[in-house]
Amino acid sequence: MTTARLSGQVRLRAARARTWRRTAPPRLMGHALAAARRGMAVFPLWPRSKTPSLHGRRDCDGTGVCSAGHLGWEQRATTDPDLIRHWWSESPSSNIGVACGPSRIYVLDLDTAHGEQAPEPWTGARHGRDVLAQLAEQAGQPTPATFTVRTPTGGLHLYFRVPADSPLRNTTGRVGWRIDSRGQGGLVVAPGSLRRNGSYTVAHRGPIEPLPAWVADKVAPPLRPEPEPEPLAPTTPLSDIRRRRYLETVCAGVAHAPPRTAHDALVRAAYTLGRLVAGGEFTDDDARASLHIAAHHRRIPAHEADAAVTDGMTAGSRYPRQLEDRN
Repeated sequence: MTTARLSGQVRLRAARARTWRRTAPPRLMGHALAAARRGMAVFPLWPRSKTPSLHGRRDCDGTGVCSAGHLGWEQRATTDPDLIRHWWSESPSSNIGVACGPSRIYVLDLDTAHGEQAPEPWTGARHGRDVLAQLAEQAGQPTPATFTVRTPTGGLHLYFRVPADSPLRNTTGRVGWRIDSRGQGGLVVAPGSLRRNGSYTVAHRGPIEPLPAWVADKVAPPLRPEPEPEPLAPTTPLSDIRRRRYLETVCAGVAHAPPRTAHDALVRAAYTLGRLVAGGEFTDDDARASLHIAAHHRRIPAHEADAAVTDGMTAGSRYPRQLEDRN
């Protein structure tokens, strides 16, 4: 091969490389890479969906990245641009999920009224942002301004920085009417993602500010009162039938929880059953299965239900108790 021909091929390869570098990545891949540059750990969602597309525990075959144990979307979320390019090359239309815990962010989800009248003390509010403004005024603080994303339905996601060891988890309505939040164990949909009714767009492109202390106080889990000491006197144990009915009653409180209270109801039920599992009344498997069935009936996403059940049962296990026949 002549020197001229060889140098021509070198120049051709160099030109192709320059063209590849100038070519913009597919639209959603570009948004995923942009989120990662902000420090957000991302992972793919099903197209036009809010549901993670990475395989779940039930579908895990224990190979590849899960060879040492199943890794869920929260553990696999990444800022690695090469892995992000791989994922979105495989599925260019996948929406983008942000794992809040690994990203060290906490997100306030402010929703629209959707035609509902605001209850007391939020009378007159038409959106979660109105409630947040009222809460800020009561705290003597300005309404938080931070990186904000507008959802397809007119809601707002306010992103805040939190420490890596932040204990703050998801809440539903704890802060106020039409205000939910996402933290450890939670996800949000990143800007650029598409739903049937529109797209997620950046509403305020400022930096992600630290979570204000007064907001952190609002979303912190309430302190649980110390349970009364259980009597040491012998008690008559419940029959298996009555024990099963008790389990069904506790879980029914989750399945039929009022709107926007199901998550907290699930945590409370898990706490109650966690105490009884520790006391030997139920097996861990029976309690978890019943709680997950109730959560499914109440349409709580499986990943949120798993975190809520684990948190509640772990807390309850520190205070074992037993049932007794009071008849």
